[in-house]
Amino acid sequence: MNIKKLTDGLIENWPQKIICIVLAIVLYVFNRVSSLEKKVFTVPLKVEASGLMMPASELPRYIKVTIRTKAENMPSINSSSVFASVNLDEYTECGKYRIPVSISMSESLMLLDPLEYSAKPDSLEIELDTKELAYIPIKAAISGEVEHGYTISNIDISPSTVKVLGPAKMIEKTKFINTRKVIVSNAAKNFSQEVKLDNINSKLRVIPESDFRVTVTVIPATDSKTFSGIIPSVVNLSEGFSIDSEIPSVSIKLTGSVNGLEKLELSQDALYLDFKDISEAGTYDLPLNFSIPKSFAIVEKSLESVNLSLVKKEVVEESSENPETIDLPKENVEEKEAE
Repeated sequence: MNIKKLTDGLIENWPQKIICIVLAIVLYVFNRVSSLEKKVFTVPLKVEASGLMMPASELPRYIKVTIRTKAENMPSINSSSVFASVNLDEYTECGKYRIPVSISMSESLMLLDPLEYSAKPDSLEIELDTKELAYIPIKAAISGEVEHGYTISNIDISPSTVKVLGPAKMIEKTKFINTRKVIVSNAAKNFSQEVKLDNINSKLRVIPESDFRVTVTVIPATDSKTFSGIIPSVVNLSEGFSIDSEIPSVSIKLTGSVNGLEKLELSQDALYLDFKDISEAGTYDLPLNFSIPKSFAIVEKSLESVNLSLVKKEVVEESSENPETIDLPKENVEEKEAE
C-alpha cells in the first residue's frame, strides 16, 4: 500500500516535476560555472610522429588552452604546466585526417578540484605523407660583388650534402638547400667561412644540425679589348731602299685581365714589319710581327700580312766642273791695264 502511494505520488504531476529537476540541474551548473575563474594560455603544439607517417600540411605552432577553476587555485597555474599535442602514430596511410588535439597537464594541476579545460581548436585537419630520408645538395647563397677586376671561379661547400627527413612528396621536390648569406663584397682573394643552413620548410628536418664550411675562390677576371687604327712600324729597312706604297692600318683584339686591359697602352712598335732579309727591290708580302706583353693574347687581327713595294732610292751626284770664266769687254780690260 505504501509502495503504491509512493508510485502514485511520483507519477502525479510528472511533467512539472521533470521541469523542476532540469531547472535545478541548470541552476547548479550555472552556479558552478559562474563561481569558477577562467585563464587562457597559448602553448606550443607538439606533434608526436614516431610511426610511418608525418604531417605534409602546415600546422599551427601554438594552441589556445582555456582553464577554469576556483580563484584560490589560479596562482598555481602557469603555461609551463599545460601541454598540447596531436598523435599521428596510429596512422599508416597517406591522406587527410581530422585529428583531435590532446591536452595534458602536470600532476599538480590534475589534482585541482574543480578543474575544467578545453583547447581551441580542439581538432586539426592534417594531411599525412610517408616519412622519407634523403641526402640533399647544399647551395651557397652568395651576396654582394667581388672587387672590380675579379671574379668567383669556384665555390666549395663541406660537407656538400645534408641528411634531411621529411614528407616523401616534399623531399622529392627539394633539389637543394641554401646556406645563409655568404658575403663576398669587395673580395680580391680566396676566403672561407662557417655558415648555417637557411631557414628551410618547417616540415623538413636536418639530421644532425651543424655548420658548413664555404670556400670561395676569387681570381682576376678576364675580358677582351680591340685596338684599332694601328700603323705598323718598319724595322731593318736598308738605307738604299724606300717603300713605294702606303702601309695600311691594322686592328687587333686582345684578351687578358680586366685591370690589365684597362691600363694597357700599345707602344709604337707593338706591330712592326721586318725587312732584315730583303736586299732587292720588288713587291713583298710581309708578315705582321707583334710585340705584346705576355700577359695578353691576340685572339683576332684584321691582317696577317702586308703587301708592300720596295724601290731603290735615286742617287743625286754633285757637279765637279770649274766655275765658268766671265769675259770682260775689251775696253774694260785696257782700262784695267792703264791703271
